Amino acid sequence: MPRDKAYTKKAIARCLEEEFLAHGYEKASLNRVSAKVGITTAALYKHFKNKQDMFHYLVADTLDAFHDLTNGGLDQLTADSAYNPFADDWAVTWIDFIYEHFRGMKLLICCSKGSDLESFEEDVIQMEAKSNRAYAEALRASGRLTRVLPDMQWHMLATAYVRLLFETVRHDMTRDEALTHARFVSELLYPGWEKILGLRG
Repeated sequence: MPRDKAYTKKAIARCLEEEFLAHGYEKASLNRVSAKVGITTAALYKHFKNKQDMFHYLVADTLDAFHDLTNGGLDQLTADSAYNPFADDWAVTWIDFIYEHFRGMKLLICCSKGSDLESFEEDVIQMEAKSNRAYAEALRASGRLTRVLPDMQWHMLATAYVRLLFETVRHDMTRDEALTHARFVSELLYPGWEKILGLRG
């Protein structure tokens, strides 16, 4: 009886995810994947163009959801200078997102070296720094902020924040552990950020 193509692709995707999570993109073996699925390695290319396409397929939903989350956050920061992002606990918002898309985030943060998505974490840092600068400009335009930070300091602040939050993924924390960690990150960083942005004395 011929295989159902949709069923086969689902089986391939499951085995690909296991392979990438276990060995990372660079060392992932398509021979191992095809053997687990019970097809030839050549048959994989009836479903995917190449290894890169396979990795993108696994993280596509996570990336789409990530862009929806971050675009909404940037719009709010730049549209309303009266908005205080520290009143809404964005660290907890990040944890909610991470644990809704944990396997995709694990692939992107820990397993993407060698793929065209290996810069994902650095891209997030650059995006965080950009949104923080945009928010500072909105505050400055409203007269609420006079302090100016150089780009390197925005980069350092964003790096600390993103890397600390993504430790939840690197160390496979449970969601409860991650929430405790996120609250710690908030307590550690938010007061300094609020002072830098002129939101507190």
